[in-house]
Amino acid sequence: MTQQTAFPNLSYIGVDGVLVRFGANVTETVNRAALAFHAHVNAADLDGVLESAPSLTAVYLRLDIFGDVERTSQSIEAEMRAQDWFVPKSVAGRIWTIPCCFDGPDLAETAKLVGLSERAAIAEITQTQVRVLTLGFAPGQPYLGNLPERWNFPRLGGITPNVPARALVAAVSQLVIFANDTPTGWRHIGDTQFHDFKVDRADPFAFRAGDLVQFAAVGRAEIDALAGASDGFGGATCEALT
Repeated sequence: MTQQTAFPNLSYIGVDGVLVRFGANVTETVNRAALAFHAHVNAADLDGVLESAPSLTAVYLRLDIFGDVERTSQSIEAEMRAQDWFVPKSVAGRIWTIPCCFDGPDLAETAKLVGLSERAAIAEITQTQVRVLTLGFAPGQPYLGNLPERWNFPRLGGITPNVPARALVAAVSQLVIFANDTPTGWRHIGDTQFHDFKVDRADPFAFRAGDLVQFAAVGRAEIDALAGASDGFGGATCEALT
């Protein structure tokens, strides 16, 4: 009989890292639990924890190796056990509305994969509020999810040599707005003028984990006209949720 792993659990990474995992697969519940624990640890300012970084399903904590590592690890585990992180918690957040031109070279193939017409595929994306599950791979780059199960198709079998910065790409029930030009196995379905990261903004990182995102379909002429937005948001708006 295969023994199932109980979550959350704690494991050690290298000489100065602890990983608190909330699940083996990316689900809304698991990701929300990881983000809630990350926020809690940051607010608690635990002695001996130098850094906390969330991922899709876990939180990595870097420890002060010149302190009492064992005691710090015990404190982290105590916080991990102190409450049920899988119970939804209501927190104030933000919602972004981002213009996107859905004319990417992989849109037709993507629509076929999900069993919809191109128009219906675009409508399903623009009618679905996705959430910033985590940031990674490039500065400020968001992994947005989850789309309906029909969007759970794999990445391409090969690599597209270059997809431009600010492109919207899809795979595994998620969307990504690329921070930089990059080779990828994700399918390029549209383009924005949204800079995930812009060094001269007051806050260079546009997104925070947990932000909601809604895409608004616009034409090619409109998206091209948004290229010169000085703030780098490309016509996007951000509202606080209470």
